[in-house]
Amino acid sequence: MNETNAMPEAAYESEEENFEDVYGEEDETVDDQATLNRFHRRDYSPWHHPVKQIVRSHQWAALTERFIQARPQANASDVLTYFTLPGADLFDVQTLSNICEPLGVKIKYFGFNSAFPDEEAGEGNDSSDAPWVTAESALRQAGRITSDAVVLSDRLEDIANTTSQASLELGKRPPFDIINIDACDHLAYNPKGRPQSIFDALQHLLGHQLRATSPWLLFITTRVQPDLIGDPGSRFQQAINENLSVTNSGFGAALADCLSLDEERLREELSSCWDIHDERFLKLYTIGLGKYLLQFFHGQPSLPANVELASVYSYRVFGEQADMLALAFRVTPDPMRVFLPMTGGSFIIPDLEPRRATRVARQAVKIQDLDKALAEDEDIREAAINGTVKLLEGARFDIAGWCEWLANHSQRPLVVSL
Repeated sequence: MNETNAMPEAAYESEEENFEDVYGEEDETVDDQATLNRFHRRDYSPWHHPVKQIVRSHQWAALTERFIQARPQANASDVLTYFTLPGADLFDVQTLSNICEPLGVKIKYFGFNSAFPDEEAGEGNDSSDAPWVTAESALRQAGRITSDAVVLSDRLEDIANTTSQASLELGKRPPFDIINIDACDHLAYNPKGRPQSIFDALQHLLGHQLRATSPWLLFITTRVQPDLIGDPGSRFQQAINENLSVTNSGFGAALADCLSLDEERLREELSSCWDIHDERFLKLYTIGLGKYLLQFFHGQPSLPANVELASVYSYRVFGEQADMLALAFRVTPDPMRVFLPMTGGSFIIPDLEPRRATRVARQAVKIQDLDKALAEDEDIREAAINGTVKLLEGARFDIAGWCEWLANHSQRPLVVSL
């Protein structure tokens, strides 16, 4: 990892998390075989690997704790508004609730999961024993989420269609404290039969957040590789090239230093960096996304915002090279600008974007390889395993079966002795 074998949190640091079991201990005797099978689930998914627990604890939980503690008293609230794509187990909500509960904060979440049954589908689609129902009920009974926390059975991409029910429901909500787009696919992906992509949905959420008057966090987990960058990647490249045209901003020097390139030949060497799948590509993608976010918010003359890269992690899912990025950004709205009527002349708007992009480039240098962390750092590995086991036990997974699944994992097999 690094010289101290610690996981730096870029601009934000946090004490080690204390994970608690949401469900508590339970000693049940069941005779019905179907019930027994349901209580010992074996439907393991990629997010059940300990590498994902590092993201949940070191990035999502640590930055959320920092975020809550840093809120000004004038804006303090006992509720954290959270946009989520939680999956069947609600592991992200459970993890954040372990941070929020000791701070006296409940989570009010809103999000989508197309795998959830439609509540209006009728009796033929009984979901009373579904894992997400059990997880949500436990969280609600423990007083960790609000009574109006809800996940709808729509796709994230639907919000980009302004006439859709998903978009209308989103529009009823105020800006979120945290947005977590935990995507299994790449940003350019659009589901079959839908013209909207994940990136279109991200843009719609950014527009939704323009009403925010206080800082908020954006978590994005996305698959990345050169042949999948699509339209979002083209926009990232354009945003970077536009900044390189601004003289004396420091951005070119910071970008060259991050990518270990010659600043004098930076423009001509950048194109090859987008084509070769290595750490340099991951850094460039990270900077491009951060630069795009800055461009979006600075494109609002009266409602600009600063975007800081808080942390970025990489890990492997499909191949030999890291092809998944977990990114965390802190967005801080600038004070609203008011322009008085003038006759003649023009308004001078401060151009902070290139300078702020320079900071993103300097932070991207600190990208962390989670596969390496899991293999080489015993403390991180043990904490990730223990945290995952607690979540799996609460969701009634077969832990022995999980150990077997983990030992035969295609990308990072891991032998666990419990």
